[in-house]
Order: sequence, then C-alpha cells, then structure tokens
Amino acid sequence: MTVEDRRSDDGPATDPHHEGSHDEDSRTTDSTESFAADSFETDSFKHEALRRRLQADIARMRPDEALPTERRLAERYDVSRATARRALQALREDGLIRSVRGVGTFVSHPHVTKTSTLTSFSEDLRSRGYRPSAELLAAELVEADLHHATALGVDPGTTLHRIERLRLGDGFPICLETVHLSAERFPDLDESLLKGSLSEALQNTQGVRVVRATQQIRAVNVTGRQARLLGVKEGSAALLVRRTAFDGTGHVVEYGESLCRGDLYEFSLVVTK
Repeated sequence: MTVEDRRSDDGPATDPHHEGSHDEDSRTTDSTESFAADSFETDSFKHEALRRRLQADIARMRPDEALPTERRLAERYDVSRATARRALQALREDGLIRSVRGVGTFVSHPHVTKTSTLTSFSEDLRSRGYRPSAELLAAELVEADLHHATALGVDPGTTLHRIERLRLGDGFPICLETVHLSAERFPDLDESLLKGSLSEALQNTQGVRVVRATQQIRAVNVTGRQARLLGVKEGSAALLVRRTAFDGTGHVVEYGESLCRGDLYEFSLVVTK
C-alpha cells in the first residue's frame, strides 16, 4: 500500500496549524465572554455596594445637605465614575437624593405618606421623623359663604373661624392649610393653640374628638403667593386635599383645605373589591 493509499483510508488530510488556530480562537472567545460576564457582575456588585454605603451616609445627613461630586465619590471609594453614576441614579430613583443641574446633588426631604388611617398632619410628620410646627398666617372671623356653609352644615352667613397656617416639618414648609369651623360651637380659640395640631388642641381644650373624615384629593399647580409660601417655583405640582372632619355624634367639627407640596407629600391607599 502506498502512502497515498494510506492517506485515502485515514480520511481527508488536515492542516495541524489550522486546527490549532481554531482551538485557540475558540478558547479566546470563551475567555473573552467569561471576562465580560465577570466584569459585568463585578460592576453590578460595586454599584450595589456603593449604593448601600451612600444610603447609610445619607441616613446621617440632613435634608438639602450636598453630596460629593461623582468624581469625588469615584476617588473616595476607588470605583469608576460609571459605577458612581449608577449608584447615584439608583438613589435618585429611590427618592433619597435630588440633583440640580449645574449646582450639585442634595439629600432629599423624606416623603410624608398619608394612608387611609385617620391621623393628623402632626402625627404624619412625626411618623417620618419630622418635628411638626405651624406658622399662623391668619386667624379671623368671617361669614360663611354657600360653599363653606354646606361643608359645615350651617346656614350661609353664620360666623366662622377662618384659620390659615403654613405647616412645617423641621422648619421646612410642606403644606398650606386653611380651616373653617363654627365660631358658635368654638367661641374661644386661643391663638397659642394654633401652632401645633388643631385636632389635638380641640380634643385637649374643648373635649371634641375627631373620629371620622371624608377627603377629596386633586392635583393642582401652585400660584404666586402659594409658591412663595411653600418655597417652590410657581406652577409646581401640588395636591389639594379637601377634608371634612366629624366627631362621635356625626356633627361636623371642621372643614379644611390643604395644599401639599407634590415633591414631599404622597397618598397610599388600599382599595378592595
């Protein structure tokens, strides 16, 4: 048998150099894909680790306090700027920080979440770690127009207390509130009691306890004076909450309208079918 015959029996000839090159290319491709996957997982881990660390830092900071720049964060924690950027974006999406173009990144104010449970504004703020207070803007006697007379269940022209207050959390404006209540039922209202929770003041001084309330919530945009008082730009989004409060006998205690900052206040309700 000739050499050519043996080659024919063994099958087609192969190029050892070509075969080795193919294996090497395959190993290179597998290695590259593995490196890319490892790099992605490493970047994801770093981004999440940095997010958690910054979240812990933010918990010890005050609202409106500035965070280091993206570059400073990358240098401080020995990560890439892309990783720092992803961590900041995650915190922004969580509502923990806010960015102002050309100015910087700052700690956000905690959102005040209102649920279907009957609580006062002061109670809502305390539950989020705020120190509630109120700035009295007006306390006067007015005649009930048709709208307020209907809401309070009194005759038009009845004398009412009109109380306008700026509700604050840690001295920061959150809601602009106007409350009307019967001057006949509550003839003496000490202005010193109006710097905190009105519901608590009525219960402690008048023996009147609110046990039920109806609320209507509507999205609005703030006007000039409202914007100045709330510390936001004119036209900013807000929530207008109309509330009628009742005592245990079913009588109306107060009717109020609260204009709440849309960036700080939210409602969380459970609905069933």
